[in-house]
Amino acid sequence: MTDAALLAPFDDDVVHGVAGTNSVDEEQLRSALADHQRTMRENPGVEDLVYEWRKRFRDAVLHRTPETFFMAVREDVWEEYGAHLGLDDYLLAAVVAVHQEQVLRETAVDSSAIDQNAVALIASRPSSK
Repeated sequence: MTDAALLAPFDDDVVHGVAGTNSVDEEQLRSALADHQRTMRENPGVEDLVYEWRKRFRDAVLHRTPETFFMAVREDVWEEYGAHLGLDDYLLAAVVAVHQEQVLRETAVDSSAIDQNAVALIASRPSSK
């Protein structure tokens, strides 16, 4: 599975803009985004994660396409991923910001549906093509 496939849910301009705004290396940010997507796909799998988050969080699924779930989760989910992936606070904040910005740009997502205690997360499945 290539990094390009793992980064498919994210617009290049979003990643570039967040890297600049957060003063993190863009390639390091792309690598962290790919690692996060890979981790969700492999352990335990996107469908299992979505099922778990739907049980734990009210209105967790904001929108879905055949390959992508646009989610709203609690901050502790991100803290767990940051620790698991060994991301420092700055890189983790940038990864979260990419997810947040990408969800807000998704026209099918009603941003007012995102609870004030929730943080956006995009989980993509491998393409069936």
